[in-house]
Amino acid sequence: MFTCDFPLKDCLVQSHTKRSSTPPVDFLPELRGKALCLKKALYGMGQAGWFWWKFLSGILGWMGFVATGVDQSLYIFWNEEAVIAIWVHVDDGDVISNLLDKVSDFKTALCAELDIKWSDKVQQIVGLECAIGEGEVAIAQQRLTNSILNAYPRPVLRRDSPLPTLPMGSLVPDEAILDPTPFQSVIRSLAYLVGGSRPDLAFAMNYLAHHSMGPTAAHWDLLDHVIGYLLKT
Repeated sequence: MFTCDFPLKDCLVQSHTKRSSTPPVDFLPELRGKALCLKKALYGMGQAGWFWWKFLSGILGWMGFVATGVDQSLYIFWNEEAVIAIWVHVDDGDVISNLLDKVSDFKTALCAELDIKWSDKVQQIVGLECAIGEGEVAIAQQRLTNSILNAYPRPVLRRDSPLPTLPMGSLVPDEAILDPTPFQSVIRSLAYLVGGSRPDLAFAMNYLAHHSMGPTAAHWDLLDHVIGYLLKT
């Protein structure tokens, strides 16, 4: 299989639309009886994403791609020779195919319609760094990991496991409840790691999340252990 990705430059600027609306005559009475024509979707506006999707899906449909019923951001093209799959997330796209020549033809056709920065291998998918090797795909979130480690407010030691090997009943002694805000901030960041590239932290993160409304000093000690494991691995 052949993979590549194509970050789309200024995707909303490239999307074209024709949509009219009634002007605000209360503020601009001279526009009464006229209509406003929207030609470009504005970044940050509610309609922007929909216009971009409609514009891109129109181009892909013209090329013979069909959106799957499971995910409208996944497009498939197939014939007797080749299969090409494209997954699009906002302004990032990833292509996988069994035939390099067909991908080259697709690249040429798409570049004629859009300004695209093309890469011959997938390096990132929705914030996940990817490294594709023989028979394996390595996924990491090093940038997020570094931000968690740099922002953590307490010193930690490197650990070999996410949680200490203690009986569950002894993990949380009866102690005073501390300010939950900084504790919750770390837990939220860890949740992004767990959902993306670190399932080995799932049990520890979920356990501490149950106590995030009223963490004690013991909970902070456990969180230190988790961060120490993250630092080592």
